[in-house]
Amino acid sequence: MTAAIVFPALSPVRREELGTFLMIHPLARRRLAEADEALGYRLADALADAPADDDYAEPVQVAVLVACLALAEWAEQRLGAAPEYCAGPSFGERTALAYTGALPFADTVRLVDEIARVEREYFATEHRDIVTHSFVRVPEERLDPLLGGLEWHDVSGRMDTDFHMVSLREAELAAFKSAISEAGGYSLYTMRPPAHTSLFTGVRARMEEVYARYTLAAPRIPIVSYYDGAVLTGPAELRTALLDGFVSPIRWVDTARSLRELGVDRLWITGPDAMLSRLRTTAKNFDVELCDLRRVMVRPRRRATASG
Repeated sequence: MTAAIVFPALSPVRREELGTFLMIHPLARRRLAEADEALGYRLADALADAPADDDYAEPVQVAVLVACLALAEWAEQRLGAAPEYCAGPSFGERTALAYTGALPFADTVRLVDEIARVEREYFATEHRDIVTHSFVRVPEERLDPLLGGLEWHDVSGRMDTDFHMVSLREAELAAFKSAISEAGGYSLYTMRPPAHTSLFTGVRARMEEVYARYTLAAPRIPIVSYYDGAVLTGPAELRTALLDGFVSPIRWVDTARSLRELGVDRLWITGPDAMLSRLRTTAKNFDVELCDLRRVMVRPRRRATASG
């Protein structure tokens, strides 16, 4: 089988579960110590102190990065994962930098911390009236009528044939959610700050300054782009893809198609994931191995011994 490793996009995560994993799992502890050194502060303490209602705080993002890489190591050592390609929707592509060697781990830690901080500062004053809303059970033919009723919108993601992410004015969100329900759909969550829209050229420009402070190398295995399925093998094209991701929608359907065309039939999804492994596009095209916090932390049952 030809395999690819996939690092999930950032999503709400159980902080206590994440913190426990970082503190007690041997692979995570080693990564955590390296992250502490790179940051100049104790990441576990910062994670515990991060606002409970902020799923995108700097310590949360860096902690997820550390966890994803530790889980990838576990999959290699314990399960024999040997991926030939790598992918990572949105946040996951930053994790892919460290995994593929395109950026040293310490630099990736600092990069993720800096990106999170710059985004927070940018959206504190810009585009404060925009949110990104995710919903399912709305097929393509029923999507356009929903979008036509909005004053402004941008499609920020097409995760599956009936799973969409749409950026819109927050003032229209309540009516939009009602329209989704009337169309037979189901609303999932709303992102604040918003993400992945062509309107955010300002944040892309800020991130170009951030990435200029880091030197990328060619990844040891190709990275497949999460918004157009392109196969990225060189540092220049990888840098452009990372920056264009801020203004481009996630198109997991296209990424999955590209992986299949490359001969990939198994996915190792390593990281906190509440969505990617469950998508029909994922399940119908690949043999999926989900390596998340719960799978790694479960203790094996003791075998019963014969008595007498």
